[in-house]
Amino acid sequence: MDKKSEPVSSSIEQLFGPLAELARHLPCFLYQLKQTPDQQFHYVYASENSEALFGIPAQAIMQDASLLLDRIHPADAERVYQTSAECAAQLKPWHAELRIIRPDERIVWLEAFDFPKVLPDGSILFSGFANDVSQRKDAEQKLRQSEAEFRALVESARDIIFTLTPDGCLTYVSPSWQDILGHHPTEVMGNTFDHFVHQDDLARCFAFMQSLLLTATKQGSIEYRIFHKNGQLCWHTSTAAPIFDADGHLLKYVGVARDITEQKQQHLELAKQAFYDPLTGLANRTLFYKMLEQQLALCQLRGDTLALLFIDLDRFKPVNDCYGHAVGDLVLQQVAQRLHSSTRAADLSGRLSGDEFVVVLTGFISSQPLPAQVLPLAERIQQQISEPYSVAGLTVDISCSIGIALFPQDSREQPQLLHLADIAMYQAKKRHAGQAVCFYQPANSNLP
Repeated sequence: MDKKSEPVSSSIEQLFGPLAELARHLPCFLYQLKQTPDQQFHYVYASENSEALFGIPAQAIMQDASLLLDRIHPADAERVYQTSAECAAQLKPWHAELRIIRPDERIVWLEAFDFPKVLPDGSILFSGFANDVSQRKDAEQKLRQSEAEFRALVESARDIIFTLTPDGCLTYVSPSWQDILGHHPTEVMGNTFDHFVHQDDLARCFAFMQSLLLTATKQGSIEYRIFHKNGQLCWHTSTAAPIFDADGHLLKYVGVARDITEQKQQHLELAKQAFYDPLTGLANRTLFYKMLEQQLALCQLRGDTLALLFIDLDRFKPVNDCYGHAVGDLVLQQVAQRLHSSTRAADLSGRLSGDEFVVVLTGFISSQPLPAQVLPLAERIQQQISEPYSVAGLTVDISCSIGIALFPQDSREQPQLLHLADIAMYQAKKRHAGQAVCFYQPANSNLP
């Protein structure tokens, strides 16, 4: 396309009349570009700021349109000419963003608008203006780059990045959700978080969100259980921050969730080692005493009763002496299993040491004598434990003696209650091994 121009003598005063001074100081590039029927272009008018924008004086552009038109970026030129021709054919306003390569090689971004008009000689006159949008384009490019970097960071993060609406709807979850919890993000977004979180942890999660809203700042983390797609329960810890609009209205929550299932399992294993007997799996002395103390406080508060059973195995020492401790350990494991099966879910049981076991029984009817309710339960435990044991190809016969102390009639204090149950156990052994006996305090005893 031939872009050579013909001489022109138009002035800004002729174009704008009384608005000439205003037009002269506009920051945008004003122009009138004429396209002749033989496809030649020349600028009827180019505003004086062309030199500041493009590095080309206005007079030079009006003498030779190609000085500017040939500097349209090669990647934009075809689109610019095509869309301009289409608008000219329909006499529709034209709008485009394009780049100009200055003589000093600097790129200038323009947003251009013009309005085609057919002249009597068949030429088309494009009257328009172009704004320098280089700063905006540079900012957009930096924003795109920043977004790309952030997206890459989020999508490669091992933790889950998420956003929540004020009512708890998940509007975004990072791809790591699928790696950690099995769901594709599209299966998650649009659902509320309570669809995935364990119901027993929901109240704490809602309270955590409320604390974020009240303080308007990031809060400490919260731990909760969440379901994997396969139904398995996982442990997560999350931190989050509220996002507000300019008027202070809550827009959303942005947060990070980390899977801590392995750490939780390790913690539980350590806790188990610290508080549970490794041989039998029953509560050890430390945990049992703590649970007993809590149960006594609860009974005191509610006015309930409680029975403490002190169990000692009869004829167990000969088992270790004759068959060895390995066989003795197998017997102790079976004793613990029978103890578990013969007690109720609400009852507490533990192993204090060696062949000594303890059980706490609750849930008694206040209108009936306590010993009459406790003894049948204790005798059932005694009978279960006294059944023969089959271990390592051997049949082992042992029994147990059970001492019983009652709260509150025997004592209200934990140490004393344990002491009295121990005394009752020895009373049972003195009478005859394999019995369950409630504590009996002789009239001349100094015990409280």
